[in-house]
Amino acid sequence: MRIILASQSAFRKRALDILGLKYETTPSSIDEKAIRDSDPMALARKLSEAKAKAVGEKNPDSIVIASDLLVTLGNKVYEKPENEEDAFRMLRSYSGKEVSVITGLAIYNSATMKLLSTAVKDTAKFRSLTDSEIRDYMARYPVLKCAGAFEGDGLLRFSESFSGKLAFLTALPINELVLFLRENGVNV
Repeated sequence: MRIILASQSAFRKRALDILGLKYETTPSSIDEKAIRDSDPMALARKLSEAKAKAVGEKNPDSIVIASDLLVTLGNKVYEKPENEEDAFRMLRSYSGKEVSVITGLAIYNSATMKLLSTAVKDTAKFRSLTDSEIRDYMARYPVLKCAGAFEGDGLLRFSESFSGKLAFLTALPINELVLFLRENGVNV
């Protein structure tokens, strides 16, 4: 069976490369704003599931891997910023605070219509951030394409400590991915 990554993300591609998988990429074209849930873990799962099913329905006899990542601070969910000002505001709000990074994962087997999904949470404690280091980061990274306005490098640059599975480094929880693929007969 073909393995399809429902994303063009370099981080997610890296996760599959780490596992030595042969795969294709086909980004989903779902309307992410149409899917909502007040629970961030459930939202990450639902978004991942919708992406996996959307790609799987167009690709018979495939195993589709999809993921979604979002950031939470308190009760607020941060997805992709709308513009540079929004990105700066997001990054500034993390200064000195503990942020959660939620990574959803879904595997859809289009031959059996079996769907497996989960979400994992990483926590990062941010040190105090200066406006100049935020602007420097924003000048060097595609913050408008990243949930919460940062990718793994930003979290590494700005954080004092981490806890969890560190799924934010690949934007996919690799351990869960391996287990789901094995459950679908993929030798990993």
